[in-house]
Amino acid sequence: MSTRFSHSRVEVFDRCPFKYRLRYVDGLDTIPNTDADNALILGTALHTGIEEGVEQALDFYKNSFPVLTDDHIHEMMKLEAMIPKAKAMLPPGGTFELPIGNADFIGFMDYLVPVDEDLSGKTEICDACPKGDCGSAYTGSCPCGKFTARSKDTFDLYDFKYSNNAKNYAVSGQLHEYKYWYELTHPGHRIRNMYFLIVPKPKIRQKSTETLSQFRDRLQAALKDAEPTLMPVQYNPMKIVDFLTDVKHMVEATDFPKNPNHFCGWCEYEEYCQKGWDYMLLPKNERRDLNATKKKVVWLYGAPFSGKTFFANQFPDPLMLNTDGNIKFVDAPYIAIRDTVTVEGRITKRKLAYEVFMDAVAELEKKQNDFRTIVVDLLEDVYESCRVYICDRQGWKHESDDSFRAWDMVRSEFLNTLKRLVNLDYENIILISHEDRSRDLTRKGGDKISSIKPNLQDKVANKVAGMVDLVARIVADDDERVLSFKTSEVIFGGGRLTVRDKEIPLTYDAFCEVYEEANQKAAGAVKRGGNAPATPAPETTDTPTTAPSRRGRKAKTVTPPPAGNYDPAEDAAKAACGDPDGTWTPGGGEKDDSVPVDEPATGDTPPWNDLPKCPDGERIFRQHDQNPEIPLCPSIDAGHRCHKEGGPDGCPLWDRPKAQAEEPAPKTDANPPRRTRKKREE
Repeated sequence: MSTRFSHSRVEVFDRCPFKYRLRYVDGLDTIPNTDADNALILGTALHTGIEEGVEQALDFYKNSFPVLTDDHIHEMMKLEAMIPKAKAMLPPGGTFELPIGNADFIGFMDYLVPVDEDLSGKTEICDACPKGDCGSAYTGSCPCGKFTARSKDTFDLYDFKYSNNAKNYAVSGQLHEYKYWYELTHPGHRIRNMYFLIVPKPKIRQKSTETLSQFRDRLQAALKDAEPTLMPVQYNPMKIVDFLTDVKHMVEATDFPKNPNHFCGWCEYEEYCQKGWDYMLLPKNERRDLNATKKKVVWLYGAPFSGKTFFANQFPDPLMLNTDGNIKFVDAPYIAIRDTVTVEGRITKRKLAYEVFMDAVAELEKKQNDFRTIVVDLLEDVYESCRVYICDRQGWKHESDDSFRAWDMVRSEFLNTLKRLVNLDYENIILISHEDRSRDLTRKGGDKISSIKPNLQDKVANKVAGMVDLVARIVADDDERVLSFKTSEVIFGGGRLTVRDKEIPLTYDAFCEVYEEANQKAAGAVKRGGNAPATPAPETTDTPTTAPSRRGRKAKTVTPPPAGNYDPAEDAAKAACGDPDGTWTPGGGEKDDSVPVDEPATGDTPPWNDLPKCPDGERIFRQHDQNPEIPLCPSIDAGHRCHKEGGPDGCPLWDRPKAQAEEPAPKTDANPPRRTRKKREE
């Protein structure tokens, strides 16, 4: 921050310390104001016009805006009319924009002009005489008729103000400070008189009953009657004392409180200060430290009574936004998201649940609390309350009353409010939903399988999934509850972080450990210039000492989960394969971990090389790659060889047609018979 102080800087601090901090301490820039009556642009245009001319002033004003409207044209009409009148009131021969100051103060005087001194009774030689010698000394009667001369050390000071409020400038210390520092830095010079040149701005508006041409005629008439005025200012040394006192307070200030006043309407930080609007000014061009990011945004879903709310209650300092009243067995403070009814005399007022939710989000945005975790329980109930709110606001009974836009209005309202919540600066944001198993998926083969998803519309669910870091499912099996991060074509899940353990105990400590590990992995990958690399599968070679590689299959790039992390569907598949304890990976997995077979002696042929290959092997392995929920055949190995007694011919799972025996090739005939279409067998 600069150590030189100016009148405007001290004035800003005196009016509002918070504005001073934003402008001079934090150095925040704002989006330029393109309003036609922008005070800064109009003031600069007035100064330019008085100093250089009307045409230059209008050019500056026009070039300060991306688009010109009728309002801009009206302001240009005012400048064009008032600049010549203001310039006519100034004596000629002065200097514009004269800088003053020293190491402590800086300022610019609008206009400093030498005064004319009366030469009557003085013995100075008239400056009108050639070379200062007219043949006789001046005796009070100049032969050239000149009785005044331009002073070299006495001046008058003028400052231009384009305003209708002259009273504020009458008490301003600006000209007093300019006089003090000019005389301090220019020994022997003196400022005799000080003036504010007040240029009025006619304030009239177009009536609804008049045309644009009629309004401009009325504006021209108002400009003819408007006249600038010179307001003299008497020097007061106490203004300098007040200025230096304010400088002392400004230098020593450590707290910069807000000071709401009638000047807030002209402040460039008004929307940021009063409404909290931040227009996304560009950040500093430097990489962020991902390890310093501690915020967790998670979407949990599961069956009723699976422990979702109980798990969320383990997070530090939670606030529950509860919709279903399920808060009897948790001790976190909560806000009930439900309709509230109040009765005032004979009037009954109802406040809808979604309005309560919006009020809660607005209050959380103020950050005037010490909560660290915000929990929304349940998310689908909030969406339903949003539907009711939009229908009530629009006067609908159902979205079908305005099907062209109703559904989109509900989704937009819900997602926009949810984004406000998710973007809040709290340590944890937890969204909770019930799971839905009522929808079926049809596979290519025609069989159907139940999907497991949050109880929310697909379009909305996909948008919500994009707002969070992880989507996890809580699975309850009797008294055992786990947090599952598995995802497939039938299980909704996933996220931005790669989780190694697909199932963990349903505890806060276990969740934090997995989350931190995934976050560190992602941060390390970004530093190396890419996404988090998955653990590569070990390479295998088709030799007697290793398991043969799978023909036509690519190595998986995701580390397989531990054997104890299979879900019930996988356990059932193992049992069906005769392997309930999971000691042998069906189909060989990434490597053959079956019971080792003694290696044959050198030169012998491995015993499994004589086994027939399954014609369906490639399809079985490819189908398992696409969907790990589909088990592999327990009778084939990684080389697609069938270990079943009788081979593939005796396998009931082979759904392809058996190869037909080849017919012997017909004998060659010099005169072959004419080919006829065989009769189709019935």
